[in-house]
Amino acid sequence: MKKTNIPTCPPRTAVAYARYSSAVQRDVSIEQQLADIRAYADREGYTLVHEYADHAKSGFKDTSARTQFQSMMAAADSGTFDTVLVWKVDRFGRNREESALFKGRLRRHGVKVLYVMEPIPEGSAGVLLEGMLEATAEWYSRQLSENVTRGMTDNAMKCLYNGCRILGYKRGPDGRYAIVPEEADLVRNIFSLYCSGFSAERICAKLNAQGLRTSRGLPFQSEGLFRIIGNERYTGVYIWGSIKVPDGMPAIIERSTWEEAQRMRKKTARHIEQGAVDYLLTGKAFCGMCGAAMIGDSGTSKTGARHYYYTCQAHKARKGCDKKAVHKADLETAVVDFVLDHVLSDEQIEKTADAVMALQAEELRHSPLAAMEAERKEIITQIDNINNAIAAGVWSSTTVIKLRELEASAETLRVSIDTLRFSQSQLIDRDRVLFFLHRFTKGNRNDPLLRRHIIETFINSVYVFDDHLKLVINNVEGNQRIPLEALPPDSSDISNSGVPTVIHPNSRITIYRIAV
Repeated sequence: MKKTNIPTCPPRTAVAYARYSSAVQRDVSIEQQLADIRAYADREGYTLVHEYADHAKSGFKDTSARTQFQSMMAAADSGTFDTVLVWKVDRFGRNREESALFKGRLRRHGVKVLYVMEPIPEGSAGVLLEGMLEATAEWYSRQLSENVTRGMTDNAMKCLYNGCRILGYKRGPDGRYAIVPEEADLVRNIFSLYCSGFSAERICAKLNAQGLRTSRGLPFQSEGLFRIIGNERYTGVYIWGSIKVPDGMPAIIERSTWEEAQRMRKKTARHIEQGAVDYLLTGKAFCGMCGAAMIGDSGTSKTGARHYYYTCQAHKARKGCDKKAVHKADLETAVVDFVLDHVLSDEQIEKTADAVMALQAEELRHSPLAAMEAERKEIITQIDNINNAIAAGVWSSTTVIKLRELEASAETLRVSIDTLRFSQSQLIDRDRVLFFLHRFTKGNRNDPLLRRHIIETFINSVYVFDDHLKLVINNVEGNQRIPLEALPPDSSDISNSGVPTVIHPNSRITIYRIAV
């Protein structure tokens, strides 16, 4: 048997895990689970250091789809918690076999699972009770899945909207797919560009630069673009599982256009099968001499070996820039190593956590919540006055119109206030920030997935000079790129010390200079 690890955290240190399985459920179901878990933790003396929540994820299907669950399992070997608090047995999982395997993994890391709404006693009675609850949950999940599948199959036979959101379409008043005109124009534009020879990467860059987004509101990426190009539904074919109904939904493009796009895809299929190189700094690396993007490039040496580079786009297009190409591996390694060694040093992690707390407090101080509540209170007073006047017999047609306008304004403000209150209730504490940052330091820095996560999370931009780099670090997620002309001059730089060259006037940005 494998030896059980002993967590290094203080006793009764816990994480919460919550989940719901249907996108049609209200999000409050997650919040209610977490609220009950927090109350249990306070009552029983547990310290919650992190909360994991999977929204609209099935507990019965492939557990790999539950990304937060997988993150929790990966964090279990860090020794930072000894307990997982779950609302009920079926929230951990409805597949008994997988649940048992994951609980076994947790036990080997010295971590136990507790259900706050279904207390299970110790000993053989507890084992029996837990098994019965898991069996009931699995039976319910299978029965629900069969009923849902039966209903969706019946819908598909009638070509009804089956909950599958597709760019260019919406649910129509008759329950079938209906075209969204502006999105349909976007789809036609994508097919037109692709059939004209534009690569998926160029199309994505073009659409994103115009501020256009996918059906999920996200920036376009090559993988998603190819799903659009390969989607036969755009020719009017209704597809659900193995069911295909020609002319079962309105067409957005001609059949001939779709077939031409598939021929274009086959031309590049061999290249794709050979495996595209993942340039981690695409969209983040820029030439330090002219500010142009550093793009992925490659070449073959006399020995036949393939070498990969980042090349200045202006230099490659012969537009007057003399910047030399840099080896892909050298640049990415320099960036990742610097982030791990300096930006994520123990001292800097503490400072970053303090900065996040300060920023959060500042945003709360400037919250419009109080002003919105005062405005709504004033409107309610006006509504009461009009109602009193009507009750006294003083009214006219304009009075009724004014009353309806005020009631609509009050309702709009109520929704805005509730939304803002909810967002403010999701504030994070300092321990959670520390937990998040320390996770990056636990893995193997050569792991491609870890390297990607580090670059996506912390790197705003990298300006590449011949003898040094300027790293613009995100202190808070979601910052726009700082242009080359906004960087500090070399005379004020501090080389390779891990000390920031400058805290940008936008306090969410820190700039470093490192020699290469």
